[in-house]
Amino acid sequence: VLATWRLYLFTVKVPTKVEVTFNFLEIRAMNTYSEHQVVIDTDKTTYSFRLQTQDQLDHMVGHINYALSRVFNNSMPTMVIVQIKQRLRPRLQSIQISVFHSSALFPSSPSGGFSETYAALCDYNGIGCKEEVQWDVDTIYHSQDNREFNLLDFSHLDSSRDLAVIVASIAYNTWFTKLYCKDMRIGSEVVDQVLHTVSKSNSLEELTLENAGLKSDFPQKMASALSENPASVIHSLNLAHNALDNQGVSNLIQQVCRLNKGLRLLNLSKTSLSSKGLVSLSQALCSSDDYSNSLLHLDLSKNPGVLSGDDATNLYLFLAQPNCLVHLDLSGTDCTVDSLFGALLRGCCADLSYLNLSRNSFSHRKARDSLPTFRQFFSSAFSLSHVSLASMKVPPDWLRALFLGLSNNPHITDLHLDISSCELRSAGAGVIQELFPRVSCVGTLDVSDNVSLLRAH
Repeated sequence: VLATWRLYLFTVKVPTKVEVTFNFLEIRAMNTYSEHQVVIDTDKTTYSFRLQTQDQLDHMVGHINYALSRVFNNSMPTMVIVQIKQRLRPRLQSIQISVFHSSALFPSSPSGGFSETYAALCDYNGIGCKEEVQWDVDTIYHSQDNREFNLLDFSHLDSSRDLAVIVASIAYNTWFTKLYCKDMRIGSEVVDQVLHTVSKSNSLEELTLENAGLKSDFPQKMASALSENPASVIHSLNLAHNALDNQGVSNLIQQVCRLNKGLRLLNLSKTSLSSKGLVSLSQALCSSDDYSNSLLHLDLSKNPGVLSGDDATNLYLFLAQPNCLVHLDLSGTDCTVDSLFGALLRGCCADLSYLNLSRNSFSHRKARDSLPTFRQFFSSAFSLSHVSLASMKVPPDWLRALFLGLSNNPHITDLHLDISSCELRSAGAGVIQELFPRVSCVGTLDVSDNVSLLRAH
C-alpha cells in the first residue's frame, strides 16, 4: 500500500499485519528491471518487489517521485532517484517529467509547501505532526507575506527534536529567506539542522542566531556547510552574544565572501573576539574588493580590548578603502577614537549613517594631530543620522572640533547626537553654549548624565 509519505507491505495471513514499512525519505536508490521488478535500497536494507503489470510499476514509481518532489519543493535532483534499464528508460522518464511538471504547476500548499515537507519529516522521524505549526505557517506567515522564519514563534514546543524537524523543513523551502532566533538557547539537534539547511538551501539569505547558546566551533562547522553549497545566497550573518572560536569566524567570513551575493551584514557583537581574531577577520575583509562593494552593516561591539592595540590598524585598513558601510558599531571595544577617523574620512564619508563609538576613549597621545581629520569627517559626511560618543571622556578640544565640523556640513539633517555621560564639565558646557546654536543639522542632542554640565548652567 502506498500512503502519502510511506510504503506499507502487509502479510497475506489473517489477521493482516504490517510486515514492512518505510518512509520514502529512507530511499537511497530505486532500480527497475524487466518483468515489472523494482529494487529499492533504503537506509537499513534492500527490498525487491515484482509487480503484476507495467501500469502498477509506473504508478509506484510516479507516486514515490511525486511525494519526494513535494518534500523537496520540486527540486530536480530528487527526480533522479530511479535508475532504469535502457529499454525501459523512455517510458519512465516521461512519467518522471510529467510528475515534475504537474507538481511544479500546482503547488500543494502555501509558503513553498512547508506543511507537506514538515509532515513528511515528522513521519520520517517518528514524531507527531503538530497542526498548530502548519496552521501558523500556512495562515499567519503566508497572509502577512512573512519570509522570516522566527524560531521564537515555536519555543513552546515540547522538545528540541520538534524544533529540529521544523528547521529541517526549511532546507529545501523557497518561500523563507530568513531564519531568526534571538535570546533562546537551541540544542545540538537544532544546530545540526541549521547547518544542514545552510548546506542545502538556495533561498536562505539571512541567518540570525543571537544569544542562542552556540558552541565555539559553530563558525567552523558553518564554513564547512557553506563549502558544500555553491548555490547558497546567504549574505547576512548575526552570531552576536555567542562565545565563538576566532579562527572559525575568519574561515566563515572567507567562505561567505566566495558566494554570489558577498557579505552585506556581519554582527559579531559580544562573541569573545580577540585582537588575534580581529587580525584574521580584517585580513579576510581586505582580501577582496567584494567586501568593500557589499558590506553594509558591521558590528564588533562589546568585545573588550579587541581594538586596544596595534592590531586595530588591520581593521582601519579596510575602513580606509572606499566602501559602502551604512552601519558601524565599535562601541565597547577599547578603540582609541582619535586614531580611527583618518580611516573613516578616507573610506566611509559617502554612505555611513549609523556610527556608535560609545564606551571607548581618546588616546591623548599626539591626539591634537588628529583634530583636523576628526573635524573634517563631520563636515564631509553625506549620510550621518546617528552618532554616539557616549560614556567616554570627550576633551573640550574634540567637542569643539565636533561642533565646528557639523556646523559646516551642508549634507545632513536631523542627526541624533549622543554625548551622554561624557564628563562634560564647565569647559564642555561653554563649548556647547558657544557653538551648538550654529549647528543646524542636529535634530536631537543627548547630553544626559553630565552632572557637572548641569551644574555649570
